[in-house]
Amino acid sequence: MRPRRAVLLLVASLAAAPLLAQTPDDRGFDPTGVWYGQQGPLVLVRAGDTLSFSYSGVFGATAHICDGIGVAGFVGDGTWEYVDDEGTVTFTTKGGTVSMEATKGIASFCGANWPGATFTKEGWKPAFSCTVTTPKARFLTVAPSPEPRKGFVVKGDVVEAVGLVNESTPAWLLVRYVGKKQTTAGLLERDALECREE
Repeated sequence: MRPRRAVLLLVASLAAAPLLAQTPDDRGFDPTGVWYGQQGPLVLVRAGDTLSFSYSGVFGATAHICDGIGVAGFVGDGTWEYVDDEGTVTFTTKGGTVSMEATKGIASFCGANWPGATFTKEGWKPAFSCTVTTPKARFLTVAPSPEPRKGFVVKGDVVEAVGLVNESTPAWLLVRYVGKKQTTAGLLERDALECREE
């Protein structure tokens, strides 16, 4: 009787395994790529609990300009927050739609009275693939004035990349490298990469 009971428990466990594997990720869907909206484009790269972004937009009757780059942190339920001295911008990635809005203070990269923005899957373009061509390429911070980080990739590594849309960083691409132990996102120099599409 004991062996049969053990077999039944094993069968029940195996039957439940696919259900556990399909548990939804509370970070929402992966929005990595370029999103085109009414005000302008938004570039996103998700890596673990970070959402790196580059944004350029125009809003209002007097054509106010948005020009931003940074990293938002995951706060739960498909929601990410970028916080600086002027306020908090919240990104939401749910149901194939991306939204961004100032939820506290103002969006420093847009200024006062920015209404936020929403992007739908119809305006999405995926990241493209690039191969590292230099012996070693060090990641830089995702910021208006990028600084070197400890992480790096080496010649032959393949990364996912998107072009930046903010004005202050034309020499870099926003990339994601999926390693054996962790996924890293950051800026890499364009000259260190050979890309299949851009």
